Amino acid sequence: MARRIDPRLLAHAETMRREPTPYERRIWTALSGQRLGGFKFRRQAVIGDYVVDFYCPEASLVVEIDGATHLPGRDALRDAVLAARGLHVLRFPNQQVSDDTEAVLAIILAAAHERAGAGLAGALPPAAGDVRVLANAGPAARTLPPAPSLSEGGGAGRRILGLDPGLAKTGWGIIESSGNRLRHIAHGTVKTRTTDTLADRLAALYAGLEAVIAAHGCAAAAIEEVFVNANPQSTLKLGQARGVVLLAAARGGLPVAEYATRLVKKAVVGTGGADKTQVHAMVERLLPGTKVSGEDAADALAVAIAHAHLAATARLRGVA
Repeated sequence: MARRIDPRLLAHAETMRREPTPYERRIWTALSGQRLGGFKFRRQAVIGDYVVDFYCPEASLVVEIDGATHLPGRDALRDAVLAARGLHVLRFPNQQVSDDTEAVLAIILAAAHERAGAGLAGALPPAAGDVRVLANAGPAARTLPPAPSLSEGGGAGRRILGLDPGLAKTGWGIIESSGNRLRHIAHGTVKTRTTDTLADRLAALYAGLEAVIAAHGCAAAAIEEVFVNANPQSTLKLGQARGVVLLAAARGGLPVAEYATRLVKKAVVGTGGADKTQVHAMVERLLPGTKVSGEDAADALAVAIAHAHLAATARLRGVA
């Protein structure tokens, strides 16, 4: 016999539908009417004892838009309960939705494709490792083990996350490497507002990267080594942003490789003196059918490609 839904929950869900926040409204505009990749999302859906912001049954995917009133401990418990039902939870803070809606939608779309396309909708085991608390989470919630890579097993390739750190914009790009074949998975940028405090910008950067890592089953991360800018203040800010990038990857359970800029250019273009235009063009050539938007994302994909090439070479030499 089907469980009867508490009428109070239904009433609460109806109220939330009538009175969405500006951030929820912005995301729903893109999700409604199967506009995002043909996936059907429900708004303020009742699941068990909870009302979730957005729910895609086809991909067993829940998307939550978090405001300042969310409590870390309560969210962690809620997400664990949803994960036990085979659902994957993505959380985005209001600021991230406001700053870069397109990047948020790209992450949602990639996660939906990955779960539905891989035949994982409703099929993942109810393990705590499938939970992702992407913002405002306490230490206990953040130490959950990462979910297994969705690209592993069945002969699929190994996913690599490339990162190009910056305080204003951090580029990210994900590729799948299988033998000598490379495939583009997703790319984008995490942006911060110059009007915010440094602490808030670093927090926004961390939350954005956590969302990216949670949406894709990557096996490793790669980042360019830091360079010294002529402006000491700029160098300091870059170093702080880079530290947050490394922290996000490490907390996501990803081993991190670091490469000198010249080595990345040489691995991708063939010369360490290549300019950004040459790198961008070669990235698109190595990932057929991919049109990369933005130099930061192109640089991040270049780092991922370099890691794939250099790691493969090391394995052939018996180094790794």
